[in-house]
Order: sequence, then C-alpha cells, then structure tokens
Amino acid sequence: MNQKQVRVSEQALVPQILLARGNRTIENVVSVFLGVMVLSVLAQIAIPLPWTPVPVTGQTFGVAFMSLLWGRRRGLAVVLSYIALGAFGLPVFALGKSGFMFGPTMGYLVGMVVASYWMGLLSDWGWTKTFFRSYLAAASGSLITFCFGALVLSTFVPSGTWFIAGVLPFIPGDIIKTLVASYLAYQTQKKMTVTN
Repeated sequence: MNQKQVRVSEQALVPQILLARGNRTIENVVSVFLGVMVLSVLAQIAIPLPWTPVPVTGQTFGVAFMSLLWGRRRGLAVVLSYIALGAFGLPVFALGKSGFMFGPTMGYLVGMVVASYWMGLLSDWGWTKTFFRSYLAAASGSLITFCFGALVLSTFVPSGTWFIAGVLPFIPGDIIKTLVASYLAYQTQKKMTVTN
C-alpha cells in the first residue's frame, strides 16, 4: 500500500499530520501519550450522583474528541493505554480511582474501547469533514458506550432500574458533550487539514 492509499484510509487529523511528517515512531508515541494525559485530566471532571454508582464525567467527551481527531488506530491506542494505566494502579479513572475489575462502571470502560475504534474509523473515512457527520459519529459512539455500560450495570442494580441508574441521567449531558466534541473536532479538522 503506497503513501497516498494510506492517507485516504486515515483521514482523521492526527494521522494526516503524522503521515505528512514521516510517520515516525516517536511522534506516534508522543501523540498517544498526549491523548492519555488529556483523557486522564478530563476523567477527573466528575459529578457523583446519589442514586447510581456511575458518575457524570468528562471521559466520554474526551473519548469522542480524541477518537474523532486521532482516528481508529491511535484513538484506540489512547483509550487502551489509559485503561492499562488505571488497571496498573495509576489514579486516572473518574474521581481519582484506579484498578480494573468487574464492577458497576466496567461496562462503560469497555464500551469506550469499542466506541473509540468505531468513532475513529468513521473519522478515518472522512466523517469529521462535515459537522453533521461528525456529530453522528460521536453520538453513535455514545450509544455504544451506553449499551456496554448499561449491560454490565444491570447486574449490580435492582432489576428494572438500569435505565434510570445508567442511561437516563446522562442523556442531557451526553448530548452537550457530543455536540461540543464533534463541533471542536470538525472545526479543528477544517482549520488544520494537511493538504495532499
């Protein structure tokens, strides 16, 4: 596969920049490191809710924003690295938590992994070139995260309460987060696209 074919399959902004600069390993590592740092900081923006073990956090905003700009491979690398750091004891998860075990919020973390690949794939296909498609990509990623999160949460909360505990209170904030993430990704892509 030649360089032009690679660029067509990776239309997200960060891969474009890295490919234009020679796609050096060190720059790829730095891009993933920066993504992990941003996601770790955003995760600390957290609001606990008294009726559910799942807090409102900046994680989903960070996953959407980075996946739309980093693309499928690098976005996935960011989220997997972030989860690995938390699993190994660094306090990078919401509310400074760490550790990775089967608990009420594990499904959301797994969902973020799947969602990051999906949103990054859509970005690599050029979906961040319009705001509407960028928003659809981010919204579909949120839906994926909610599905995984609610599925696991349903094993920890009383029967029939999973929607109230794991989905409903997060919808208004998620609409705002996906709008902002997709708008910022679209505007950034528009202003900084590497010309071929």
